[in-house]
Amino acid sequence: MGQSSVFSQIVKLIPRSTFQSFVHRHNGDRGVRTLDCWTWFGALLFGQLTGHNSIRAIERVFASTDSKMKRLGFGPVRKSTLADANASRPLDILEDTFQYVLARAQKASPKKQFFRFQGQVLALDSSMIQLCLNLYPWAHYYDKHGGIKMHTAIDVAHDLPTFVVVTPARVHDTAVARQLRFSKGTTVIVDRGYVDWNWMNGLNKEKVWFVTRMKKNTKFKVVKSQPVDRTRGHICDQVVYLKGGITHRYEGVLRRVRYNDPDTGKRLVFMTNRFDLSTQTICDLYKSRWQVELFFKTMKQQLRIKKFLGTSANAVKAQILVALIAYLL
Repeated sequence: MGQSSVFSQIVKLIPRSTFQSFVHRHNGDRGVRTLDCWTWFGALLFGQLTGHNSIRAIERVFASTDSKMKRLGFGPVRKSTLADANASRPLDILEDTFQYVLARAQKASPKKQFFRFQGQVLALDSSMIQLCLNLYPWAHYYDKHGGIKMHTAIDVAHDLPTFVVVTPARVHDTAVARQLRFSKGTTVIVDRGYVDWNWMNGLNKEKVWFVTRMKKNTKFKVVKSQPVDRTRGHICDQVVYLKGGITHRYEGVLRRVRYNDPDTGKRLVFMTNRFDLSTQTICDLYKSRWQVELFFKTMKQQLRIKKFLGTSANAVKAQILVALIAYLL
């Protein structure tokens, strides 16, 4: 009863009329007789928020005559119909719901570092979830292993995820990055796994900033060196251009910042196309990338994205989207 009461308060943050507009937009209830999209969404959200990680457990709750569930508009759930819904319902409904909740969360969340920047500051990364290849053959990774990747970007100023792209684990991070579009003035923070100078050249042309770590085999020539404060761990701040190999795909000059992290003692080398910020701000920008790592850790430890309620790609993506919605709520 306590769970149901708390659950009802959370569900009311998403007006049913708003959710139904998404269902209508994507014809989600067309041909549906026993399990509408509102109940389907409610069942998945209930599983995320209460720890029920099996269809049968959710069925027992939603099959009861609990008046609170009825007042929320939820009907009974059967194992077979929920499994079918997970495999076939339009994911666009959940994506629209995620964007609606994200907009509300952005207004309510406290602003953190870099909120005064012109344009968003996004920390982009991916995380892998292992799957049994026999149950999820579409998620083949290598040999007899299976898995998926969650690709997402955290809005650093609000510490909130802005989107998620789910792919088989064999899909490289840069392949997903090339499909993403960022608005002019956005600063994208990525690790070395995303270094693709052709992609970054495109970002630069679109007036999108980036900060990343330099690969060890990167060949460059120094054009100019700026004075730095070595007492703060700054080793050098240079204007460079790339040379040799595939690096010639990047047009123009870059900024190379070398930094000795006082917390870890590690020497880090950053590459960026931002020349308007201080040396320390460039270092702080890359350090903020840790927020996306904390996000993945929270998702895996607190929400239900390791055991899935279906084996199809649609079912897996639906559960991840609902987990993201639960995270925002």
